[in-house]
Amino acid sequence: MTTRTSNIAVRAIAATTLGLAALSFSSVSLADGHASAVLEGWRGTATLGANTSTGNSEASNINGAIRLGKTVGRWEHLVFGSVFKGKSTIVVTEEDANGNPVRRIVRGDNSNRIALGYQPKYYYTDRTYFFGILDWEQDKPANIDQATRQVIGVGHRFFSDSTGYLSAEIGVGNKNTTVVNGDDIAGGIGYLGVNYLNRFNENTTFTADLRSDFGSDNTFVEFGLGLGFRVSDNLSFKISHFSRNNSDLSSGDNPLSSSSDSVTSFALVFDI
Repeated sequence: MTTRTSNIAVRAIAATTLGLAALSFSSVSLADGHASAVLEGWRGTATLGANTSTGNSEASNINGAIRLGKTVGRWEHLVFGSVFKGKSTIVVTEEDANGNPVRRIVRGDNSNRIALGYQPKYYYTDRTYFFGILDWEQDKPANIDQATRQVIGVGHRFFSDSTGYLSAEIGVGNKNTTVVNGDDIAGGIGYLGVNYLNRFNENTTFTADLRSDFGSDNTFVEFGLGLGFRVSDNLSFKISHFSRNNSDLSSGDNPLSSSSDSVTSFALVFDI
């Protein structure tokens, strides 16, 4: 795909997604008679987890996420964001020019990922919908200075009831990735997403999510698992694990560089 064609695709996909949002928000405002209706009725969850250690070595990690949704007629809007930040300080022993041991302190980021996104959906039937995705992320330890994505596609909910749901999405779009070291990646992609939720009982929930972007220059796959335990009406405790694989983004100047990352977290989830 040429640069000119890629740029045209980006503008077309972004315009389509924003157009879907504008049409749906306009319908909300017209129906209710005032623009403030756009800001009302959002519901979702906020997640927060952290840990720290001190002594001969020091480390701190924080992870958080927010997911808000709003449904108006056949329209559903999702806004989401997440952050994984971690720092560590260790003492390492090296040899000086004379072969004598020298101890020094090394500080650095062990994780630093921030992501934001928006997804409007229009339900053509009770189970089938059209959607758009606009999102952005930064993950410098993984060699991603920033990445933006624009996707349009179709999704289907195979079932949705009091016990949970299963949905799948497929689409096409464009992705631009600016790397910290190496060659930037830009071009058309295919998109696949699968979301599963199962409520074992009123207090225990299991989730499994898969999403993948695949193109000629790069393939990204993320798989996540979660187990939530409700503590009170508005508070849950969640154990989650996700793995990410981003091909062709490893940095040659980093001896620890890898195309894969895995994170296991323990967090509190607040209903908002």
